[in-house]
Amino acid sequence: MKTTICFMLALLIVTGSQATTSYSLSEAIQKKLVNIKMNGATHDTSFHGVTSSHLGPCMAMEVTSASNESLSLNLDYGYKLVPDDSSLQTMIVTQTMIVKLQPKQKKNYRIYAMCTEAHDGGPSPDARFVLRTRATGNLLGVTELINRKKYQTDAAQNAVWCITNDYEISSIFSDDTVMMYDLRTFVAKAKGLDLKKVYTASGNPVYAPVRTITTRTIYSGSLSYSFSKSAKVMIALFDEDNHMKKVYVNNEVQPSGEYTYNYQIGSDEMDNKRHYLRMFRDGRLDEEISIIPHE
Repeated sequence: MKTTICFMLALLIVTGSQATTSYSLSEAIQKKLVNIKMNGATHDTSFHGVTSSHLGPCMAMEVTSASNESLSLNLDYGYKLVPDDSSLQTMIVTQTMIVKLQPKQKKNYRIYAMCTEAHDGGPSPDARFVLRTRATGNLLGVTELINRKKYQTDAAQNAVWCITNDYEISSIFSDDTVMMYDLRTFVAKAKGLDLKKVYTASGNPVYAPVRTITTRTIYSGSLSYSFSKSAKVMIALFDEDNHMKKVYVNNEVQPSGEYTYNYQIGSDEMDNKRHYLRMFRDGRLDEEISIIPHE
């Protein structure tokens, strides 16, 4: 009797250990173990981190198991999410995630991702995407850094654009100087730049991690505009040398209506230069605010 019970317990342990099968998500798709639908995520008011249509948990994924097994699926950083519409941005996964499914179960997830094509439109909830191959080289390297350090920020997005769209290294800016210089150092090494550029923006010295900022002026205001029909909108900050410093709204399609964008810019970001907050409608400059640093 004891022998029979021990055998049954051993069988249960073995069976339990084999109950969940692990695959990469791409492998599970190839084996037709799951069906997935991907699109731009709707705005989530419960999320309090940095997010936009092209940054943070900005992609939505519905996963449906076609398997009779329990599945554990890995979606690693660096995988590309390619839109059906070529005018939209190809996204890249910036945070590894695990998908766990019971047999025939359906679940919904949010994917952390960033844009790899700065001048294309952002992913909307009605835009469909497909999982493609993993990035290589410097693009994979920068997503590895973002994933490992959890740098899900505008500065990290600009680091991606430094690799994919040749942005200036000075566009990588953050009050978190450790993060900023981590990202700048990676980009400088990846692009073979003089490492002095890590501590330089537009040719002028910026604050190094060891320096204490004693005074900081905040310049704030509002940019308002309205549409009678939908349009593709881009809002970005430029310095007086016409260098793009930050992108706030990245070619998002906005429906007709009235909009107000509230901005805040620190004096330590401005290098004592005049700056311009510009709104482009369907690729044409439509509104501009001049921001002049105090003497």
